[in-house]
Amino acid sequence: MRFLRAWIAAVILSGLGYLLFMWLGLAYPPLRLFGALTQLLGVPKLFQLVHAVFGLGQGGKIFAFSGVALLWLGGLTVLGGLWRGQIAGLVTFVLGLIFTPWYIALGYGLAFWFILDAVNLWLAPRIGAVTLRPAPADSGRRTTTLALAAGGAAVAGGGLSALFRDPGAAAPAAASIVPGPPLPFGVTPVSQWYYVSKNLEPFDPKVNGQSWKLAVGGLVRTPLSLSLADLKSFAPVTEELTLSCISNPVGGPLISNGIWEGFRLSELLKRAGVQPGAKYLLWEAADGYTESLPLGRALADDVLLVHTLNGQPLTPKHGYPLRVLIPGRYGMKQPRWITRITLAARDVPGYWVQRNWSKTALVELTSRIDVPAETSPVVKAGAAGFIRGIAFFGDQPISRVEVTTDGGKTWQAARLVTPRSKYAWTPWELPWTPSAGSYQIAARAYSGATVQKKADSDALPEGATGYHHFIVNVS
Repeated sequence: MRFLRAWIAAVILSGLGYLLFMWLGLAYPPLRLFGALTQLLGVPKLFQLVHAVFGLGQGGKIFAFSGVALLWLGGLTVLGGLWRGQIAGLVTFVLGLIFTPWYIALGYGLAFWFILDAVNLWLAPRIGAVTLRPAPADSGRRTTTLALAAGGAAVAGGGLSALFRDPGAAAPAAASIVPGPPLPFGVTPVSQWYYVSKNLEPFDPKVNGQSWKLAVGGLVRTPLSLSLADLKSFAPVTEELTLSCISNPVGGPLISNGIWEGFRLSELLKRAGVQPGAKYLLWEAADGYTESLPLGRALADDVLLVHTLNGQPLTPKHGYPLRVLIPGRYGMKQPRWITRITLAARDVPGYWVQRNWSKTALVELTSRIDVPAETSPVVKAGAAGFIRGIAFFGDQPISRVEVTTDGGKTWQAARLVTPRSKYAWTPWELPWTPSAGSYQIAARAYSGATVQKKADSDALPEGATGYHHFIVNVS
């Protein structure tokens, strides 16, 4: 029963720690352990393996965090089962120093000591004179212990199962190019926008927009601290722009198109005043994410700080209250939840760059077939229809898209739908009335003299290349 009581104490400690993390933002040791593990999993080759096993969503992170949670609870249970509270708390403090600041480790060590002693005092079998208590009381104590243990298991298991339920699973990940009122043609509704995070979604930052401020410092003449209302006083800019994740495979769903509202970063930097020695701009986000950008690129008029997507404030998962937009770069270069901008003389590699991902994250020329869908490639023979999709090359125009239905023996030019913005994807379509049979379809895009790369390559570390192709059965 000692280990059962230690398990109860571990669950209570973890529950209280999670509440403090949510309410006060205090460091949470299981999350710090998870961060250390994702440091390893973030290396491109391992990350690609995790994607292959668990898919493009949060499956790999859920698996990793579940293991960390069980390791954390199991470790505390072993400590509490082997030693009394004082020793178990001391060991917890020492081990906590590896992953957390000293004051957090000390707090968890003391808390585990007191919680473990309290649980043992309340639930341990009495000795001496108390052993003479009637059997029903001892039976009730055992029942209480088992009930609390079962409750602790339910809490822990419920928490893990909540993580296994993908919050975005109900919404389609791939953006449709079918118009959806009241949004213009080709704009992705926010509910269908792709979502990728270095965090598990429950641990994404929940920023209070009323108290939040953006700090601008480093090599500037006037350090700034601006609220969201202050930032909205800059000259407003509205831009339609497509965003793509660097981990998106060819033909994958991690790309979406939206209408953004915000202001030019250059206007903010003018107000702060850039000192002569500044060469790089460093971003910091509320979840600890970091990135950088050469100052020359940061001063371009097309680099925006945005607070609105499709006419509504950014949702928490998409960066509320403020995020960065840099045309021509993958999403990893465009942090969400930003809290600080620092101008510096030297570059500091960003979160993913430290893990050997692309330093520039320049978007690769790509095209995708949306109709017929790769997941259900069956078409009715003799029915007039279309092969449809999108093409994208960051801030570069799409000049041509070609489609093959015979495995590349012949190619036909598709009709392009002129995008409203040079930063938005280009929808395309090719009329098709197939007869019965099996067809190997593929698409390739052009941007002037640049041709989409045919060679297949993994998404990481520089972005996927190759033609989107699959077999369509017509019957």
